[in-house]
Amino acid sequence: MARVNSISTQDRNPYSVFGSISKGVVGGAVLGYAAKNMIPLQNSEKNKAYYIGLAKVKEDAKLTKGQVIDEIRALENKTPAQDAFIKMVDKHLASAEDAAKAGADKPAMKFMKFRGLGLSEKDMAEFKNIVAQVNEKAQNSTKYYVKGYNSAVKNMKRPTIAFVTLGAVAGFFGGLIHNVLSGCKDA
Repeated sequence: MARVNSISTQDRNPYSVFGSISKGVVGGAVLGYAAKNMIPLQNSEKNKAYYIGLAKVKEDAKLTKGQVIDEIRALENKTPAQDAFIKMVDKHLASAEDAAKAGADKPAMKFMKFRGLGLSEKDMAEFKNIVAQVNEKAQNSTKYYVKGYNSAVKNMKRPTIAFVTLGAVAGFFGGLIHNVLSGCKDA
């Protein structure tokens, strides 16, 4: 008759069970903390205050565009493309002020109609490059600030202890299942 032992004390150390469970708990807690920041914001977390803050962040990010324009404006010897760019910006600002006085929305700053500038092909290429660089800097800074804002919202709205605890519990059960399955192999 075969003898079956549920726990064989001769073959394994009884403390090895606690080692794998504790590794699972610690690993799960670390993964839970990481999940807190990696999971994207849910619609339930995006309330009216979130959208007001997001609009403020995007408005502040637009200052980068103004800084680049001011750098070009400060140049003493501007190329024809730089000069045309500054003239277009000034024209837009004047129309925005007129719209504000009339109570209308500010017109969007668009550089779609490049043809009436009277620039050579070389200067037109430089002009388009200036527009692309200004827009790229504005988009990059906006993405950077929005990412930071979303991270701050996650830290304010998501309790760390809940994510760490859920991860630790999942790690505990993972370690326990590992021990059960490795015990089945030995039998």
